[in-house]
Amino acid sequence: MIRVRIKRDAKRVARVTVSGHAGSAPKGEDLICAAVSALAQSYIFSLRRLLDIDIDADVRDGYLSLTLPDNLPEQTTEKATLLAESMLIGLDEINRSYPGFLEVTEE
Repeated sequence: MIRVRIKRDAKRVARVTVSGHAGSAPKGEDLICAAVSALAQSYIFSLRRLLDIDIDADVRDGYLSLTLPDNLPEQTTEKATLLAESMLIGLDEINRSYPGFLEVTEE
């Protein structure tokens, strides 16, 4: 199972952690893992390229973690949160289409 943990701080997404594998198909053929990975990595790339946030992310096989800086301008924080919400919508749709392989929790 893939576990996505979202930590919010004053309504903003402060930290995202994705861990595990869906196990719905053999490695390299698992569409759920690929979809979740694409959404999570697109979030990181969008933070870097669209918002110019120097985000430090830990990305490796079956694991992704990032923490947004605390000192972002309010407008940048709002945009980063919107990008995170977009990722969460995509994850929710994956979960609706393929239940039992993905768990999203928020703190």
